[in-house]
Formats: sequence, structure tokens, C-alpha cells
Amino acid sequence: MTGSELAAASAAAVTGAAVCGSLLRRRLRAAIPPHLMRVNVSGRRVPIVLAPPIACGTGAGLLVGLVVVGLTGGSVPARLAAASCVVFVSLWLAGTWDDRRGDELPRGFTGHLEAARRLRLTGGILKLLVGCAAGLIAGAIVAHGMDILEVALAVALGANLINLLDRAPGRAGKIALLAMLPLAVLGAGAWTACSAGVIASLAVALPPDLKEKAMLGDAGANPVGALLGLGLGVSLPEIWLVIAIAVMLGLNLASERWSFSQFFARIPMLNAFDRIGRR
Repeated sequence: MTGSELAAASAAAVTGAAVCGSLLRRRLRAAIPPHLMRVNVSGRRVPIVLAPPIACGTGAGLLVGLVVVGLTGGSVPARLAAASCVVFVSLWLAGTWDDRRGDELPRGFTGHLEAARRLRLTGGILKLLVGCAAGLIAGAIVAHGMDILEVALAVALGANLINLLDRAPGRAGKIALLAMLPLAVLGAGAWTACSAGVIASLAVALPPDLKEKAMLGDAGANPVGALLGLGLGVSLPEIWLVIAIAVMLGLNLASERWSFSQFFARIPMLNAFDRIGRR
């Protein structure tokens, strides 16, 4: 990582954390409409209000990071920044549409595909289509040939996987951070500069998530997962990216038959990780 990229990442992280924290404090004090309430794994009704602060923090961090790279004489990662905007904004819009519809009855791929067979558009189907399309566009921006398809798969699978983990307090945020931080530290410097804003914003939003004061919701979990998938696509060597895609695909398919919450509860190490920071 060059000095310019390190400065950009630092500025992006500080900006993202400040913007997200400021908006989050206001959002938690505001009245929450009923359609933005969800029941989590503990049976508590929790507002899904973390997405707007995270989105604003991510956008502000990315913009500041790019400005700092340019001002310090570094190479501006325009293609990667454009791809990041495509996947984040697309999944944020699709997730927002889904959140505003309320808690839908269809669950999992099977339920949503059955609804689609009956010509009923569900939030899950929309997010699947948007995730695949955004992944292909982002892949075409940053990759070539078959690598485009790999990036698209990583984006779509990452978006859905992090969303599946959002029912338990802080679980989605902790796992996303656990996966994103090594990519930011060990991956390409350009990705570090582009991802610092979302990482810092997610870290700021994690405490109220753990305390069951707020949740990511579809508008928060899906774009965060999509950016994670993009990070895997541009940072990992070919063989490791294929392995990561296979693991995410396996976990997505496993969610059709088994509950992640039960899985975490049955394995002591995962249960201990799951309860870190929770009330």
C-alpha cells in the first residue's frame, strides 16, 4: 500500500465514521413507522434503521478517499470506485424497496421462486435480479472474460449471505467486518481506500445492533454483503476466489434447510463469537 492509499483510507474511515455516527444518533431518536420494525431471533421488535447512516457514511468516505488520493499524487482507482458505487447503490435501492414492503411471508429461494412462478414480484426476487445485474456490471468494469462472472457471483452471493445473518443482534455486522478487515489490510491498496468508509460506518453501527436498538435490514445487509463480494472478487487470487464462491453458495443453499441461529447455538466456538457484545 502506498502512502497516498494509506492517507486516503485513513481519511475515508474518519469521514465514514463521523457521518454515520452523526446520522445514527438522530435516527435512533426519531419515531419509527411500524413497517420498519422486525422481530429478531430473540423475539424482540427492532427497527431496521441502520441502512441510511451506513449508506451516507460509505458514500462520504469513498468521495473523501478519492479526493485525498488525487491530492496526494496517487493513482485514483476510478474503475473500482465506480464498481463499488454500482453494487452498493443498486442493492441499497432494492433493499429499501423490500424493507418498505414490510416483513414478507415467502422465505428462502424456494418461497420466492414459487411466488415468481405465480407472477408475484417479491423483495427476494427483486434483490436476486438486481444483485446479479449489478454484479455483472461491476465485473465488466473491473475484470475481463470469465472473471466477470466470478465477480458477479461473489457480489450476488455475498449480498444474500450477509442478509441471511441479520436476524441475530450484530451477527451480520461482525461477520462482515471479520471478512472485510483482512481484505482491507492485506488486499490491494486501491480496495483499501474504497472500502475504508463502509468498514468504519459498519463498525460505528455495530454497538446499537448488538444492543438490539436497531438492525441493518435489507437496505443495510445487502449492499454491505455486495461490497464484501466485490472485495473478494478484486482481492483474492483465482483459486481462493473460487473457494470463497463455493463456500458462499453452500451457505446460501444450506439456509434453505437449516437455521443459522440453531447452527451457531450448537457449536460452542460459534456461539461464543455470536454472543460477543450482545446483551
